[in-house]
Amino acid sequence: MEVRIKFSADIYIEGDNLKDIREKFENMQLFSQEAHEDCGAEFSELLLVEDSETYDDLRHEYDHCYDRNE
Repeated sequence: MEVRIKFSADIYIEGDNLKDIREKFENMQLFSQEAHEDCGAEFSELLLVEDSETYDDLRHEYDHCYDRNE
């Protein structure tokens, strides 16, 4: 038997700006080697990017942080 389990998780990342935070996230190992190799775990989708104190939506700025010269 094989089943698909989809779950959500939260992670808080600090950085100097959104570009720095995005680079940290994109280079982070989110799953253990076992989960990746034995279960085929892979990143699926980004659901939310918000300021952890104000809850302001930062998704647009996150998506376009490489467009800016910071």
